[in-house]
Amino acid sequence: MTDGPRDRSSLDSWLSYLETLHPRSIDLGLERVATVATALGLDEHPRTITVAGTNGKGSCVASVDSLLRVQGLRTGVYTSPHLIRYNERIVIDGNPVSDADIIDAFEAIDAARAGITLSYFESATLAALWLFKRAQVDWQVLEVGLGGRLDAVNIIDADACVITSIGLDHVDYLGDTRELIAPEKAGVARPHRPAIVAERDLPDTLIPALEARGANPWVIEQDWFMSDGQLRLPSGATYRVPKVPGLRADNVAAAIVVLAALQCVPSQTLLEVALASLKVAGRQQREQLLEREWWFDVAHNTESAQALAQALAETPVTQTPVTQTQGRYARHAVFGAMADKPLGAMIEVMAPHIDYWHLQGIALPRAADPSDVMALVRQCDPGSVCHVYPDADSAREGVLAATEAGDRVVVFGSFVTVGDHLEWLQGERQRQYLEGAL
Repeated sequence: MTDGPRDRSSLDSWLSYLETLHPRSIDLGLERVATVATALGLDEHPRTITVAGTNGKGSCVASVDSLLRVQGLRTGVYTSPHLIRYNERIVIDGNPVSDADIIDAFEAIDAARAGITLSYFESATLAALWLFKRAQVDWQVLEVGLGGRLDAVNIIDADACVITSIGLDHVDYLGDTRELIAPEKAGVARPHRPAIVAERDLPDTLIPALEARGANPWVIEQDWFMSDGQLRLPSGATYRVPKVPGLRADNVAAAIVVLAALQCVPSQTLLEVALASLKVAGRQQREQLLEREWWFDVAHNTESAQALAQALAETPVTQTPVTQTQGRYARHAVFGAMADKPLGAMIEVMAPHIDYWHLQGIALPRAADPSDVMALVRQCDPGSVCHVYPDADSAREGVLAATEAGDRVVVFGSFVTVGDHLEWLQGERQRQYLEGAL
């Protein structure tokens, strides 16, 4: 343990310090973080919605936030991980908080913890809760980082929860079957409070786990129904739900349902206003740059890869001439992910939509070796064309050299992979703007 960050005025210094505090980066359990939360006075908190699930959490959280703010309500939103800047994790009234605000929170936490060690994620969670309370937001919307029952956000007794989906992820911590994982997700539910379920393929254990906790389940296709842009609530009330690019309709609908359960759903008119401009970075995000079509998606498990593959299939690329001798293809992928993900299954899902693979390394211990990923790609598609790169910069140089005007580039995998390339995209656009302004 150290005596504090080297530079207490630097957010980067604080984040480096927090990484040294606890011997384990993931340490599921609530006792330590709950003790510090009490010392910080966080037992009293704003109205809260907690969102758990394997996929779709970020989409649901963003939808809830937009639907609350369109009604003039103040919101605090906590998500993880971030794509480009740490500040993205803590958002108040639609804006990421400043470095100075986060440092204020970390100072308060460091003073209150009285020798208790906290993980990086636990410190981030407490910082968000502390800042939301200080800002006196009306609602806080909290995304579960891992599982639910023992995740740090579960120290808060939420007014309602949403479970978006149950898939295989983090199996070392949660179990290797959906039936084992479901009760962990259900752990965010509270007695006599709504638990909105947006998973259509229910594991046998989910509803019994919710009922055992005394929650009031609202289950898709049983209590509420979403089909062809039309949502029907248990009350019989209906809403037209406009399509939000990149977001699954069920996850957007679940946001409406949870607010209906809490009697805070907006009117149809306000609902359409809230969703009309809603975008979530890194979720089937489509951009045009350097005469190429770019897709950015944090698909890092089988189910999210399937959703991305379906979107690609529904939006065929305008084929450019394929010049085999020059190695040019119309559909390229930049892919980097962690080794503990179902890489083979993800590649199998995506392979029909990719002609050329650019496989990059990530400077993290958990990251998959791109050479190992290449072996999986060729096992799935022996005729595939692959290149491996040590990092994001070299992968981007490779894909830009191998593509031409009109080609599609799909960047997917870990948040780190997508975030690196989105940051480049922002910088490139800024460069072009400045050059055009001169």
